[in-house]
Amino acid sequence: MNLNKICPDCEAEYFPHIEKCADCGAVLLTPEEYKNALEERKRIEEKIAENSVVVREGDLDWMSELRAVLIDAGIPCAVHSDAGCKKGCCGATCRLVVSSDDLERARERIEEYYMEVSPELRASNELLREGKCPACASPVGTGERECRDCGLPLIIVEEE
Repeated sequence: MNLNKICPDCEAEYFPHIEKCADCGAVLLTPEEYKNALEERKRIEEKIAENSVVVREGDLDWMSELRAVLIDAGIPCAVHSDAGCKKGCCGATCRLVVSSDDLERARERIEEYYMEVSPELRASNELLREGKCPACASPVGTGERECRDCGLPLIIVEEE
């Protein structure tokens, strides 16, 4: 009977007394726990595949980071890429997808995460809500595209 533990992320195998993966830091699982985790992952992936919607797009590293944030929050999600080598490392844009039922929760958690990693965003958003430019605190009207004093773009307009 194999009592070794398995990393659920990179599938490395360790002696039973080891608790965390040396490569990725994940908590190791017994073979039975690992089997259950794989079954749960498959169930989640099937749920996402049924009615998935894109919550964010970007490079593989950023989408993987956001995926970890959503998984930690209990929101099932997956990262997909159509182009390149299917791993996202060949310049392909990756998409973070969630089920349509979880879309709003995912958006809220990602927004919270942005505020955690970039606290200045919270201060900028507060200034904007007060009708002030986040860069120079000059008054700006709602709907203005840029600050009249410093030229900071206030609305990002994507070109087609």
